[in-house]
Amino acid sequence: MRRFFRLVGLVLIGTLLVSVVPVDAATAGGKCTKAGLTQKTKGISYKCTKSGKSLKWVKVSATATNTSATTTTTTIATKGVNGPVGITSWTTTVSPNPVKPGAQFTITSVISCGPIMSLTGSPHYPEMLAWMNAPGFVGAQFGVPILSNGGNTATFTGTATAPSGTGGFKVWTYVRDRINPNACTGDVSSYKNSDGASFLTLTVSSSAATNTTVAGAVAKDGGACTNGGDKSTASGGYLECRAISGGSYKWFKLSTSPAAVSMPAGGSSLDACKLTEARINKFQPWNIGFPRGTSDDTPALPSTGVSNIQLIAVDFSDAVGTAEELTAADAQISEYNKWFKFTSNGTLSFNWQYPKRWLRMSRPSPDYVHVKGDRAKVLPMAQEIVSLADPLIDFTNSDFVFVLFPRTIHGLSDGIGMANWRVESADGPVKNLFGGADYFYDNNYELWSYWIHEWGHPMGLAGHSPRSNLSIMDNQNGSSVTLNVWDTFFAGWMGADELYCMPSTQSTLETQLIPLERLQRGMRGVIVPISTTEALVVESHRAEGWGSRLGDGTYGVLVYYIDTTKDTDRSGEQQGIVKEVWSKYVTPMTVDTNPDPSNALKKLLLQGDRVTYKGITVTLTKTGDVDTVKITK
Repeated sequence: MRRFFRLVGLVLIGTLLVSVVPVDAATAGGKCTKAGLTQKTKGISYKCTKSGKSLKWVKVSATATNTSATTTTTTIATKGVNGPVGITSWTTTVSPNPVKPGAQFTITSVISCGPIMSLTGSPHYPEMLAWMNAPGFVGAQFGVPILSNGGNTATFTGTATAPSGTGGFKVWTYVRDRINPNACTGDVSSYKNSDGASFLTLTVSSSAATNTTVAGAVAKDGGACTNGGDKSTASGGYLECRAISGGSYKWFKLSTSPAAVSMPAGGSSLDACKLTEARINKFQPWNIGFPRGTSDDTPALPSTGVSNIQLIAVDFSDAVGTAEELTAADAQISEYNKWFKFTSNGTLSFNWQYPKRWLRMSRPSPDYVHVKGDRAKVLPMAQEIVSLADPLIDFTNSDFVFVLFPRTIHGLSDGIGMANWRVESADGPVKNLFGGADYFYDNNYELWSYWIHEWGHPMGLAGHSPRSNLSIMDNQNGSSVTLNVWDTFFAGWMGADELYCMPSTQSTLETQLIPLERLQRGMRGVIVPISTTEALVVESHRAEGWGSRLGDGTYGVLVYYIDTTKDTDRSGEQQGIVKEVWSKYVTPMTVDTNPDPSNALKKLLLQGDRVTYKGITVTLTKTGDVDTVKITK
């Protein structure tokens, strides 16, 4: 459950506010920067239009028969350009008002912030949402805002549908920082004004004049667009601008409630896709092929049942923890549980013990600085942590201990980590213990995804191939923190109701794929076995859910191969050198050789792209709510 903060402000009902015209406001004949942009100055609408070789603002005639609007505003003391983080002014209007039942109306929210915002860089513009106290209201779809006033002001425009009943309904907008916590509101977790303390009233009346404003008059399904990620409202959903093969962009009609996707008939038993462990070089202990585990029979953590986890909060005399940090850890636990509940298909859950109090370490934090993997330093620190918590926690059958450090800690960098080592408690051994420190805090990384990644290794997932920011076992801090198809299958969490194992005798398959980031069951992946030790994997991705950091408009299909005779040698990855890997992407140009995870988006196949590996061709034929792929061999 998100925490919401009330933003107290001035509520004006039935009043149209006139604001000071910014220096770069649109004026007839004035210069503008991008064809098609629209802007309103002193009640007059202008459109950026090409005139010869230049772009100029041109006055647009009104197309709506209704001009009445209702405004609500929340105002805070004005800050300067690149000023302190915070909202300096915030105005929202709805039009037309009144509106007929079931008719569309427009919500325009203009927010000004201290920092200069960016559409693509940092600090990024915030996330704007709207709500109404009407039964069945599904929200408003805001597109990419128009930035003005030197980047300090963002204008969001969205379209919503009025309720079928008549009367007065409260409408409010709420906002939070979307990527950078210092972009505008200063908070990426909680929405300002989400409780609707500042609102306006929309009157729904059968006697209201007909609304002639047509939403999406320019954007249309299949039409050309210019900015990937732009959105436009449309009947029954919305349009999104996406890149396609060849470098151009098109509008795609999407639904707010994607339809179910069924499994194609004729797949092999999943046993045919269980590649056999066959590594020659072993750079880490975990098997790449089946069975899941290690070559020396070290017990792996369970992938089903109920596991015992402990969270211990420790602080230091030079880095003191706060009560707020202890409370915030509850949200990390909640997201951790949510991820496993969906990803494991409900087969793995956790029994948490979390005393929710700080335990003071015996020495200042610099005394515990160590090199990753240094047993001589790690084990004594881990033992002290467990001993401090022993009176408060029952470590019987402990599967994993996570450690919470205060955000003021410095010098421990990656924190502390040990897998299948051993320290003692009064109730038995503790073998797995990890805690993230200043590296995660300084980069605003989540702890829950780090915990999942570190749990995954002793559960038997080697990870770290193919190198990307698109799977949690490749990069716990990535843009998408889903688990890729191979790892999900290897963990025993993907059955024949979600995974298609392509028979060796089948020459062609055309199927839809649900993006892995979406919490939707159904067809989610294809494995094409090549031999008993090699296969090709096909999966879909989207900038939604656990992949929201991918960036607006990001979509596509990943194709990668698995080779269980190989292992990943990470000894040179800091220098960009990867001598051997057990998995690589297959891209439209060539088999991927770039180990840089930040390059992962370039591996996504777009509509019209195709790749071929060992005689198997994968084509992304169509995108939309789901991706349609054709596999031939």
